[in-house]
Amino acid sequence: MLKVSRLYVLLFGLMIGSCSIFAQVNDDFSDGDFTTNPTWSGDVSLFTVTGGQLQSQSSGAATYYLSTPCTIATDAEWTYYFDFQFSTSGANYCDFYLMADNSDLNNVSNGYFVRMGGTNDEISLYKVVAGTETMIIDGADGLINSSSSNPFRVKVTRDVSDNWTLQYDDLGSSPTGGYVSGGFVNDGSITSSSHMGMLIEQSGAASPINAHFFDDIHADNIAPDVTPPTVTNVTVVSATELTVFFDEPLDVATAELASNYAANNGLAISSATVNGGNPAQVDLVFSTPFSQGVTNTLTVSNVEDLAGNSMTSSDHDFLYFVAVPAAYGDVLINEIFADPSPQYGLPSAEYIELYNASSSPFDLDGWVFSDASSSATLPSHVLMPGEVVAIADDDYVLDFSIFNNVIFVSSLPSLNNSSDDLALEDGSATLVDAVSYSDSWYRDGIKDDGGYSLELINPELPCSGAANWIASNSPDGGTPGEQNSVFDNSPDVTAPALISETVIDLNSLEVCFDESIDTAGVTISDFAMNNGNSIAAMNWSVDLTCVELTTSNNLDTGTIYTVTITGMKDCSGNSGVLTTEIVLPSAPVQGDLIINEVLFNPVTGGDDFVEIYNNSDKYIDLFGAFLANWDDGIIDNYKEIEEHRLMSPGDFVVLTKDSADIKTNFFSVGVGTFLEMSTLPTYANDSGTVYLVLPDSVISDQFSYDEDMHYPLIKDVDGVSLERIDFNRSTNDETNWHSAAENMGWGTPGLTNSQYYPGMITDDMVTLTPDVFSPDNDGVDDVLNISYALDAPGYVGNITIFDREGRVVKYVLQNELLSTDGIITWDGTNNNREKAPIGVYVVYFEVFDLNGNVSGVKKSTVVAGRF
Repeated sequence: MLKVSRLYVLLFGLMIGSCSIFAQVNDDFSDGDFTTNPTWSGDVSLFTVTGGQLQSQSSGAATYYLSTPCTIATDAEWTYYFDFQFSTSGANYCDFYLMADNSDLNNVSNGYFVRMGGTNDEISLYKVVAGTETMIIDGADGLINSSSSNPFRVKVTRDVSDNWTLQYDDLGSSPTGGYVSGGFVNDGSITSSSHMGMLIEQSGAASPINAHFFDDIHADNIAPDVTPPTVTNVTVVSATELTVFFDEPLDVATAELASNYAANNGLAISSATVNGGNPAQVDLVFSTPFSQGVTNTLTVSNVEDLAGNSMTSSDHDFLYFVAVPAAYGDVLINEIFADPSPQYGLPSAEYIELYNASSSPFDLDGWVFSDASSSATLPSHVLMPGEVVAIADDDYVLDFSIFNNVIFVSSLPSLNNSSDDLALEDGSATLVDAVSYSDSWYRDGIKDDGGYSLELINPELPCSGAANWIASNSPDGGTPGEQNSVFDNSPDVTAPALISETVIDLNSLEVCFDESIDTAGVTISDFAMNNGNSIAAMNWSVDLTCVELTTSNNLDTGTIYTVTITGMKDCSGNSGVLTTEIVLPSAPVQGDLIINEVLFNPVTGGDDFVEIYNNSDKYIDLFGAFLANWDDGIIDNYKEIEEHRLMSPGDFVVLTKDSADIKTNFFSVGVGTFLEMSTLPTYANDSGTVYLVLPDSVISDQFSYDEDMHYPLIKDVDGVSLERIDFNRSTNDETNWHSAAENMGWGTPGLTNSQYYPGMITDDMVTLTPDVFSPDNDGVDDVLNISYALDAPGYVGNITIFDREGRVVKYVLQNELLSTDGIITWDGTNNNREKAPIGVYVVYFEVFDLNGNVSGVKKSTVVAGRF
């Protein structure tokens, strides 16, 4: 009898242990095995354990599963981790069965499961009754949509009253920072279970192969609830209604007690009702309406959950407003971060910032931000008066997580570093702001290279242009989501100024101002011209900084017209009289524009430049001209000048990709002479050819350079330009080029060349005969005849003989007034009246005029003799 009793107790204990084992499941796969402790069965060949996680192993399209015994069905909590390293779809998803009446998950008749993925990429709760699936909690769409990684933790609970909660914790690129609610439902359709597990639906696509990961699977009774409820969200429904969302089902008695809710600003609450479809939602009705555009505070206290846990007091702000149409200037583009490289303190990602300059709040939902080539639709965000919000691409959520007031869009338009046209429109396509920036707005030769944002100085002057922008002063390089570092709302007392004037064609020109113009009341009579012409029509740019003027008569080529402008007011009412001169340019011909200075071997990291000179008496527009080089036997790599630039006779223009770099590396530079191109042809450091090509494809000038043309005593020619000596001598006469002077900083971009030496005497004006002479008094070639033929009378001349070491041997002629032609002889003696040694000598023939202009020619001769 005793043995039977002991056997009975033992069997009973085993039965209890077996039920306990089947009721609870805990598996973190840390043992590297899923076939024991607990035992998973099913399509075991299509799974493996990798790095402590269960991983799928199907090489193609399949429906496959793993399940393990589990009888837990009520007062239950299920948690698990998954990471699908692909974007789910209607053909690629997974059903995680919490309860199933069959170990074969392909044949479940009754149960509950969480679907991860599907057409809507969601996490939702389903039930299966008699083989029919029904969604009972519809989770948020678009959760599992990353093509590379979707890590989540999921928690599902079912209490003894059949109240289900679904929660998820996003661990990916948009982390939730803990579990958030996926929904609630009351359902008691199924009350028993035999198994739990995962059923995978996989297509033949490549991305889902071996890309399902599971971990930390847990099923047990609900742990005792000792945590009071918290408010997760407060939503304005109408002028007198709020909806308050909690993180768990509530005790109805305390949740519907109106005294547990209070609001400031004199708002009185008349009723509180637990929503019939969601036990974690309370609908509040107020007896006094909310004021438009005012932020109020709701205080919630003493509300209990179903376990009797009472919450302490918590405050939650809410805003009521009825959207009003936005007018131009109500919301401003306030900061532009177009060039993140080099990186200082900001993320390596572009952003823009908006500022609400009005007295009304605006919901940005459906607003559109665009540049010249693409656009992005903004998400919902209420921007209060005086507030700012930064907008970045959603690929950089983590990068901007340390900043406040940042929202994200899919595919923020790529902002051009040098210039771009930006626009902001509201949901009805009404233009709210437009900015056409350029890198000149930085007003800093270092900051415009990148790493710093452009910031609006005074947002209270919405119609001001370039004058109201400057590079950020923040040590981080910018202030996303914060007040600008250069903020200054001092009143504007400066009248608009002209910054450019361009002749477009025979009867139209454009003038641009440094800030937007208040065009109300502006008429064509405010623009006047001289020389018998006048203004017949005007057309303003979108940002009101430029106006295209049509003349009543065609402009005459080369005539200088004076344009007088009156009545141009900025937004603050400042105005003044402005005058400028315009000229209709002439079409250039070959040789009008010449190459005057070239930097082809810059310092490490520096940029090339090509300086051109207008060697004509014409006014010439550079628009449409090209720089090119010699490549594989042809003129190639044409780079067009894409902006209008008028050159007066005798003007210099420096063409470069980065004017700030040139200004940094050279101290002798011409102010206002630089014209930036997006890129230059490649000019090799050792040798190459620079081509200047006119818009009609005629070569205006070409220069074939070689590093050996530099002065031989310069040890390092990196960063040393070659300068043209004489405008009127041949470009490809090597003697017409010289290294820039050291005392001028090795280059003079935009200034008169340090080696400039206008020619009054040329090689062909001087002849030496014979080439070799022997001053031995034998009657044969005893003297050197120096013949000259000048182009005008009145020159004073010097003739000096140098040896091959550059030392003076003989002053043949000193400061003598020359006839227009003649012959001077050298008898081969030095200044000591001694015979010069046999060797090579240089004859330097120099002339100068009464205006101080100096020119010279070098010729070589040989003194011979008998041995």
